Amino acid sequence: MRIKISHVVLICAVLCFASVSFAASPAIKLNEEAHVGERVVLEADIPLGNSIEWSVSPTTGKTPDRISVRSNGHEFTFIPLDTQPIKVVASLVDRNGEIVSTNELIVTPKEFKIDVEILGGEALKLWDASKRTDYTLDSSVLMANVPIKIRANLKPAFKGSYSLTWTADAATALLSPDKGGISIRRGSIGDSEIYVKAFNSYGTMLGTGSGVIKITLPYSTFENSSRDRTAWQNWQKAQELWTNKNYAQAVELAKSASDLSPRDPEISEGFRSMNMNFARFNRAVKLREAAAKFDSEKKLDEALKNLRAAQVIWPLDNGEAEIKAAEKKVDDFRELQQKANWLRDTASAYDNEGMFEDALEYYEQSLALVPSQSISERAEKIRNRLALMSDADKYAAEGSKLEREGKLQEALNHYTASVMSNPDVVLHQHIEELQNVIARRERQANILYREGQDQQRRNKIQEAMRLYTESINMWPTENAQNRLRQLSRGNRLAAGTVLRTPEDFGIGTRMDSQRLIQAADKLYSEGKVQEAIATYKRAIAITPSDGMKNWVTRLEDTIKENAAVETANKQIKEANALYRAGKVKEALELYRKSLTTHKNAEIEAFLQKQVQK
Repeated sequence: MRIKISHVVLICAVLCFASVSFAASPAIKLNEEAHVGERVVLEADIPLGNSIEWSVSPTTGKTPDRISVRSNGHEFTFIPLDTQPIKVVASLVDRNGEIVSTNELIVTPKEFKIDVEILGGEALKLWDASKRTDYTLDSSVLMANVPIKIRANLKPAFKGSYSLTWTADAATALLSPDKGGISIRRGSIGDSEIYVKAFNSYGTMLGTGSGVIKITLPYSTFENSSRDRTAWQNWQKAQELWTNKNYAQAVELAKSASDLSPRDPEISEGFRSMNMNFARFNRAVKLREAAAKFDSEKKLDEALKNLRAAQVIWPLDNGEAEIKAAEKKVDDFRELQQKANWLRDTASAYDNEGMFEDALEYYEQSLALVPSQSISERAEKIRNRLALMSDADKYAAEGSKLEREGKLQEALNHYTASVMSNPDVVLHQHIEELQNVIARRERQANILYREGQDQQRRNKIQEAMRLYTESINMWPTENAQNRLRQLSRGNRLAAGTVLRTPEDFGIGTRMDSQRLIQAADKLYSEGKVQEAIATYKRAIAITPSDGMKNWVTRLEDTIKENAAVETANKQIKEANALYRAGKVKEALELYRKSLTTHKNAEIEAFLQKQVQK
C-alpha cells in the first residue's frame, strides 16, 4: 500500500496466530548501506502470538517507492528516491490489536559513486626516420582525433539494471554508446571533461560522476609518422624494382615516396636521380619505337638513324647487332626501290588517263615491293571509287526499273543512294525532277480526295468512288484507301468508268513522257493521227519541248489542210454538176466559195477566163 499525503506515514501489518505475546520492542536490522534507487531491506523479529505493523515516512524528501512486506512480515523493503533521511517505525501488536511496543530507525540513503575508467588499447607505434625503425609509446598516451573507449563503474555495484547519460565539454565528441560505456573523440590535444549520470529502470537517478581524459598526442604526429614509414618502405621497393628493370613501376613508387616525405633528403634526391635516368630511358624507347615504325614503312634510313641515337642515350646489349642488321636492310632496300618506282610511274600514267583498274594493279605491285603511305592511300581511293561506281550503277539501274513500274518513292530512294555513292549531275537533276513530280502528285491526290469527300456528302457514290480511285492512283494515302474500302462494301464502280491518270493532269516523269511519245509514234505509224496528237500533247504537258510542240502543230495543220482540201473538192464537184446543168451563175458562186475554203490555181484560172468573156 502506498499513500501520498503530506508527512506521509505508511503502515503495513502482519498477523501471526500464536497463543503467546509479550511486550518487548521489535529489533530492526538494516543488512547493508542504503543507496538511492536501490531496494532497502529491513528485518525485524516478531515474538510468537504477536503481529507487526511497519510504517515509513520521509523526513524532508520524497516518499520512498516500491514499498512491500516479505517473509510474513519479518522483512520490510522500499526504494529511496533521494538522499534525505527516512524514518521507519516497527510496532508490535498483540492478538487483540493493541500496540504493545514500538521501535524506529532513521535510514539515510547515499548516491552511488561513479568512476570513469579508460579502457586500455594497443600501444601506439611511431616511426623514427633517423633510425629507419619503429618505436612504441607508453599505453597511457592517448591520441587526438581517434575514438577512445571509456567505462562508468558504479560503487558499490548496483544490483539491478541501470542506464547511463553522458555529457562532455564542447571540444569532445560523444560517439557510439554501449552497455556501461561510450566512445569519445577529441580533435586536438587537451583535457576532455566527461560527465555521467546513472538511472535505474524506473528513472530514479542513482548518482553522478565525472572524469578528465588527458589527450597528449596530436593526430598529425601519428599521420606524419605513418607517412614517413610508408615513404621509406615505398622507396626500398622502388629501388628493388629499378634493379629488376621495372623502370616505370619503380619511378611511380619512388614518386609516391617523395610526395609522402618530401623532407627526407635520401628519398627526394634518389627520386630525382631515378627520374632523370627514366627520362633518358624513355627517350631511347621512343627512338627505338620510331625506328620500328620507320622500318615497317620501309623508311629504312630513318630507322637506322633512330637506332643509332637510341644506343647512345641508353645502350642495350644487343643494340650494336640491331644497328648492323638495319644497315644491311638499307642496302637491300635500294635495289627494290628502283623497281617499285618504275611500277609507281606506270600506275600514275594509267591513273591520269582514268584507267583506274590498270592503275590499281600497278600500284598494288609497287606496294608489294616497297610500302608507301601516299601510294597506299591512292590505291585505297581507287578501290573505293570503283566500288562506289559499281554500287551507283546498281542503285541507278534498280531505280530506273522501279520508276518504269511506277514506284516513284522507291525509285527516288535508289537514285539518291546512287548519287551518294558516285555523284552524277544528270542523275541529280533527275532526282530533283522526280521529287517535284512526287510533290505534285501528293498535292493532286489530296485535291481529288477532297473532291471525293464532297461528292460523298452529296450522296453521289459513283462519283466519289471514281475520285477516290483517281486519288489513290495519283498517290496512295490511307485516308483515300479507307474511304474507298468503306464505299466498296455495298457499291461497285460502274463498268466502263473512265479513270484519269497522272498524265491527264500533266504530272509525270521524263520516263512517262518518253513512254507517251513512243505510244504516239506507234499511233501515227498506224494512221491514227488524231489519237497520236492527243498522246503527244499529254507528253508535252509532262515535259514541255519546243520541237515536240512544233511537230504537233505541223500535224494539226496537215489535218486542217486535208480537211479543207476535202471540203473544197466537194464544193468543186457540186459546182461542176451545176455548170453542166447550165446553172452557170450558181456554179461560179460555188467555185468562188471553194477558193475561200482552199486555194486552187485551176479554179482561179477558170474563173479569170469567165470574167474575160
